[in-house]
Amino acid sequence: MHNALYRGRRWMAVAAFGSILHAAALAGETHWKALNDQVVPHMTRGSLDKAEQYARQGLTEAEKSFGPEHRNTEISVSNLALVLRFQKRYEESEKHYRRALALREKALGDTHPSTALMMLNLADVLQAQKKYSEAERLQRLVLPIFEKAHGDDPKTATALNNLGANLQVQGRYKEAEPILRRALAMKEKVLGSASQSVAHTLNNLAEVCEALGRKEEAAKHRARALEIQKPASAKA
Repeated sequence: MHNALYRGRRWMAVAAFGSILHAAALAGETHWKALNDQVVPHMTRGSLDKAEQYARQGLTEAEKSFGPEHRNTEISVSNLALVLRFQKRYEESEKHYRRALALREKALGDTHPSTALMMLNLADVLQAQKKYSEAERLQRLVLPIFEKAHGDDPKTATALNNLGANLQVQGRYKEAEPILRRALAMKEKVLGSASQSVAHTLNNLAEVCEALGRKEEAAKHRARALEIQKPASAKA
C-alpha cells in the first residue's frame, strides 16, 4: 500500500513537473515569436538599430527556450545576419550566416533549396568583403540546386545575376557575359521587362560589354535600364 501510494505521488510529481516545463516552453515560444516578429517591420521602416536589438533579443530567447540547434534558433541567427548585412557590418554578418548555414545543412542537407538560399546569402556577404573566390564557389553550388528545384524563377535568375556580377568584378568578362545574358532573359520572362531587377542586370551587362570594347551596346543597355528606373525614381 505504501509503495503504491509512493508511486502514485511520484507520478503526480513527474506529471506536474512536465506541465511546468510545457508551460515554460510555450511562454518561451510566445516571447520569442513576439521578438522575432519585430525584426522585419523595423528593417522595412529603416530602423536598423531597433531591428538589431530585437534580433539579438530573439536569438537569446531562442537559445534559452529551444537550445542552440533548434529551427527557431537558426531563424534568429539568420535574422541577425540579415540585419547586420543591411548595416554593412559584413564581417559580423558572415559569422552569423556561417552558423545559420551549418544549422540548416545539419537539418536539411547540403542540397536542399533552403540550404542553397542560405549559401547565396553568405556568398553576398563574402562578395561584399571582396572574398570573391569563396563567394563564387558557393554561387556555383547554389545554381544547379535552384535550377533543379525552381527552374526559370526569380531565385534562379538572382543566382545567375550574382554569379555573373562576381565574375565581372574579378575582370572575367567573357565568362560573366553569357551568365548575365541568361539572367536577363530569365528575369524578363518571370518578372516582366519593366522590373527594377531587370534594370539591375542590364547595368551589370553594360559594364561587361564596355569592358569588352562594345561601347555602343553598353550604352543601349544603360539607356534601357534608365528608362526602367525612371518611374521608380519619380515615385520616390
